[in-house]
Amino acid sequence: MKAMRITTLGTSHGDHTYCRFNSSTLYEIGDQSYLVDCGEPVNGLMIRANKPFGQLQAVFVTHMHEDHVGGLPDLIKALVKRPRTEGGTTVFLPEVEAQAGLDGWLRAMHVAWPSPVVTFGVTTEGPVYDDSLLSVAAVPTEHMAPLGAPSFAYVLEAEGKRIVTTGDLRGDFADFPEVIRQERCDLCICEITHYKPEVALPLLMACPIDRLILNHVHDPWHGEGEARLRAIMADLPYPVEIAHDGDEFTL
Repeated sequence: MKAMRITTLGTSHGDHTYCRFNSSTLYEIGDQSYLVDCGEPVNGLMIRANKPFGQLQAVFVTHMHEDHVGGLPDLIKALVKRPRTEGGTTVFLPEVEAQAGLDGWLRAMHVAWPSPVVTFGVTTEGPVYDDSLLSVAAVPTEHMAPLGAPSFAYVLEAEGKRIVTTGDLRGDFADFPEVIRQERCDLCICEITHYKPEVALPLLMACPIDRLILNHVHDPWHGEGEARLRAIMADLPYPVEIAHDGDEFTL
């Protein structure tokens, strides 16, 4: 059985902060890797962490806010320059309309585009991706509902393990994915910006989660604020960790 290594490359919210960059999380299984979200500066963070672009199988974008997708053009440039030795990389966008804008920007940057080494898929509810190591399903959330646009959580399953990454949620936490409430997951990676922790606690107390990582971290929980957040979450019946840029977790 292969272990999964998870690197929280960027762990901030909608803006960079003094200690955190925008959201991007890398999942590695053996010699293959996968990204959930690609906020700036994902390209540089992968290089700094010595993560090969040639191993990147797929990218899954939770929603089309800049802090989750702003690094994609630079990432695609890196993939075109350092392509996978077998096959290409598939980028799953939550809105089909997003590809036209991305195409235009890549051409404006004079990237060798279009390229056979990067293809696109569109995220819809249900199974999204499956290869020999990882299967991914999408669960709709309501973070972008006021804008009439889709947003998604992702369920990743590999080597008998299940990980749920929530993406961004509503302020009342009501769209916390049902799959986490009803089915055991080995790990939940949950944003901690768009709701107050006290609002989420009653629901989180009842969830069959083995381990919780708080990501997409809001300003009040930076620096000395981490201790306050840990105290709020201390009564949860499973381990809780706060992600930082470059942290590595093994599952």
